[in-house]
Amino acid sequence: MKITPSPLTISQLLSSNNEQFLVPAYQRRYAWADRQLGELFDDINLLKENDTHLLSTIVFLTDNHTAGINSLEIVDGQQRLTSITILLKVLQQKFKDIDQNKNHEKINSYLKCEGYDGAKRNKLLLGELDNPDYEIVMEGNFSEDDVVNKNLVNAYNKFSQWLDEHTSDINIFYYKLINSLMVIRLDVGQAKDAYKLFETINNRGLKLSPTDIIKNFLLGHASIWGDVNSKQVRQYWQDVIINLDGINTDDFFRQWLSGTLKRKVSVSKLIDEFKSYYMENVKEAEALSTYHLYEDVESNSEDGDELVTTEIDSEQISIKSNKVKKISINEFAAKLKNASHIYSKIINRSFDNNEINKSLFNLTRIRSFPSYIFLLNLFSRDLSDKVKLQILKMIQSFMLRRHICEYRTGEFDDIFSKLVDVKDEDIENIICVNLKKIFPPDIEFEEKLSRYNFKGNIDRAKYMLELYEYDLIIDKGEYSINSGSLVHLEHIIPVVIDTKKAKRELGDWVEYLGEKALEKHSMYVNMIGNFSILGSELNIIASNNPFLAKVKEYKKSNLQLSKNLTRYSTFKFKQVEERSKELARIGVTIWTL
Repeated sequence: MKITPSPLTISQLLSSNNEQFLVPAYQRRYAWADRQLGELFDDINLLKENDTHLLSTIVFLTDNHTAGINSLEIVDGQQRLTSITILLKVLQQKFKDIDQNKNHEKINSYLKCEGYDGAKRNKLLLGELDNPDYEIVMEGNFSEDDVVNKNLVNAYNKFSQWLDEHTSDINIFYYKLINSLMVIRLDVGQAKDAYKLFETINNRGLKLSPTDIIKNFLLGHASIWGDVNSKQVRQYWQDVIINLDGINTDDFFRQWLSGTLKRKVSVSKLIDEFKSYYMENVKEAEALSTYHLYEDVESNSEDGDELVTTEIDSEQISIKSNKVKKISINEFAAKLKNASHIYSKIINRSFDNNEINKSLFNLTRIRSFPSYIFLLNLFSRDLSDKVKLQILKMIQSFMLRRHICEYRTGEFDDIFSKLVDVKDEDIENIICVNLKKIFPPDIEFEEKLSRYNFKGNIDRAKYMLELYEYDLIIDKGEYSINSGSLVHLEHIIPVVIDTKKAKRELGDWVEYLGEKALEKHSMYVNMIGNFSILGSELNIIASNNPFLAKVKEYKKSNLQLSKNLTRYSTFKFKQVEERSKELARIGVTIWTL
């Protein structure tokens, strides 16, 4: 491994006029928050006279030096370097404000590079997703609304605030930043060495995520096989990162791998499991020095986990050969890209079929995240939308019942990873049969739902009420309740009843509800029987009978669920209990398989 180390001040690092530092698109986005920014600021501000501070290393992937602009890819250190350039921009603006033109112009030379054409360019070029935002911030006088990645805005604002609050002389701070802050610049000529360095160097900043380590493992290996392979794999990785913009990438890899291995993969074992799967399935892996460590190693699920068997019969699953058919590293990276595209459509609900998107939204409200393990596989299959919708409906019923009956959530990953093995033929019936084996029975679901406390699960309650409404009007797909801000979840007995404001605006519910009202309130207020949905906020005139004041508003609603409340002459805890039992009986017929 050929490495050229150079201890440099920030001034020396940024002084070359014909170097441009590139953050490749496959790197994670700028993510430093207050803690990391504050540590960097304090490292500079607290330096004593004549002291120096070693910030850490910055690893560059370099090529032969030319007379024009030399592009250096940042393999490690992009978060620190981005933060330093933003800090310099803040200082530049403050020097401009106090008419210190010399320092203002000098900082400009640190932040810009220049080619043959004489055009000034930013010395730091971020990845495809962040660079437009970075350019806006580095122009100064920007509107926060124009910047998508708010971490960049926060860095600018925090540095500006801290300079005002904690520095008596910004000239001294600026001097310490460019002359007393040191980095070790490591120029590495080969990509495979650069990626290896990234994983082994301890950085002060954000802890390496599983995605970071997987990236370096994959790209580092690809670089062994020449520029063509390396370029193609890097492009696929870039596509993965773009597809998953705004999505937790660690979640994607864990759920993709769980579905691929047909068993639960925990976060703590994600990296080892990924490498093990890679070694077993990628042809080029045999060239790695660590390959022998993964031969004949059988991965096991997390120690102590109690697994749930979906009991999928052998004739119902795809026939697999004992011998693994290996694929190339390019094919492996392409699979990741394709899977990330599907995962993004699931998370963002961006399929062409709006009914599918609506069903996915319902799964989100129920809190069905573990089901994405199977959905990632389902949406990669050549099945009709009708079949997919039927399966999504079954998963809604399955997840809702198990949540309401408070079954172990830790079992879901294993349940859905096993469903991946079901073959396409008659898939609806097979999934139905297997889910029924671990489906809470009607009598248990009805009893638990009638007493279930929805506190902290309001989205789940709102979803259920909408399906109750569809059931009441015998919906045939002609109506759609707007699930956004236009339809409100209504607590019939209000959430707050004992404050002066509540009594002034809603009436004296404490008096109305009678003996032990406050004691019983927390038990009943979030039961299903105390909920309704409304298309607009209530316009209530407080009275001695606060429920009858609400009834006048319920009569105006177009929703049958609200109109039905007008049959009550009084509504207290007894009515909440009775209505909960009534809705629970109906719920058994709605959420079924």
